[in-house]
Amino acid sequence: MVRHRRLFLALALGALLSVTGREAKAGSLTITVSWTGGSVAVDFTSPQAVPGGSANSFAIDPVLLNSSIAASGYQFSELGGSSNNPGNPLFSLVRLSGSAFLNGDVEPPSALTVTASQTEFTSPSGSGSVASRASGNFLRTDAGSTMTSSASLDATSTPNLVFTPPGGFLQNFTTATANPAGYTLAATVNITLVGPPGFGGASDQFTNNAAFVTVIPEPASFVLMVAGMPLPLVLMALFRRRNAVA
Repeated sequence: MVRHRRLFLALALGALLSVTGREAKAGSLTITVSWTGGSVAVDFTSPQAVPGGSANSFAIDPVLLNSSIAASGYQFSELGGSSNNPGNPLFSLVRLSGSAFLNGDVEPPSALTVTASQTEFTSPSGSGSVASRASGNFLRTDAGSTMTSSASLDATSTPNLVFTPPGGFLQNFTTATANPAGYTLAATVNITLVGPPGFGGASDQFTNNAAFVTVIPEPASFVLMVAGMPLPLVLMALFRRRNAVA
């Protein structure tokens, strides 16, 4: 048992390092912002991307993005994503995070949709679970403000997680089958804000971690928790678990 747990520790550490430090070898991560009447898609080569990103991790310049989405009624103070594409034996992962607020110059449509997606994941594959672990943090919003989040693997999506002010953390799972020849993993949030406009007005700071996991010697919920933690905290947690069973 101890030997198996040490093997799991080694796999987990390798997976975490691959998320933070490896260049993409497959499809490029794309973040798409869409609203009634328009959409903008950004990858690390787009003009709106902050220089220095990669196919697996990049941030978007909010000034350049906001000029492209002015008609949406929303603006961003930050937006970015990352992945561990093409995946590893432990899990595949797409992360999306950002902060949206109402633009005071335009009456907003009913919702803003933000999706981070990437093709050509190859590991893990087979039968497993696609999962969404998401958070929403609403500020200065009025009644009617909502956010939903979901994760998808090709045509299989998790049920929507529904957030209302002041927000919180939620996660859910659904069964899925990943094609070893390649699959698409995506994290999506839908935001509706009601309240005072402008940078100091209604806003939502959000995250969504979309993951696919197969059968492993730890609960899938632990993998999702790891996926959302800063790397130093992850390492501490893993070493504490190893010492507890040694």
